[in-house]
Amino acid sequence: MEISLCLGQLAMHGLWLCVMKKEQRKTAGRRTGLACLVLCLAGCGGETSPKSDSQTADKEGNPLTAPVDYLGAVNQAKKSADKKLILVGLQKAIQQFQASEGRLPRDLQEVASSGHIARLPEAPKGSRLVYDPQTGVVSTSPNP
Repeated sequence: MEISLCLGQLAMHGLWLCVMKKEQRKTAGRRTGLACLVLCLAGCGGETSPKSDSQTADKEGNPLTAPVDYLGAVNQAKKSADKKLILVGLQKAIQQFQASEGRLPRDLQEVASSGHIARLPEAPKGSRLVYDPQTGVVSTSPNP
């Protein structure tokens, strides 16, 4: 496609030179012909091989797999939101425990037994809840 565009530019230049008067063609033809040739060669020097479907699909997405990709993204977002809700709820219960008892709980079970939460929530699938009694921070880590 790029080569045919360059040839088209050269053909247009040739038609333009035919319309000009003879003396104008000599001087203009040399200057513009050289400029056109340089521009055409610069334009034609780029990548000429078309990109494969796999290269374009990585950046743009494949319309055939769009529904599956969408459902995967929704599922991942749900897991992330569930994890954040669990951690925020536990963190809030720990703050309430600290406000009422004047200290941080020794473990998460102490928070549940004090009545600040009904029961300990289950950790997200494939991970476990980790509580640091020194800082009062709850996080998740992958199961060993």
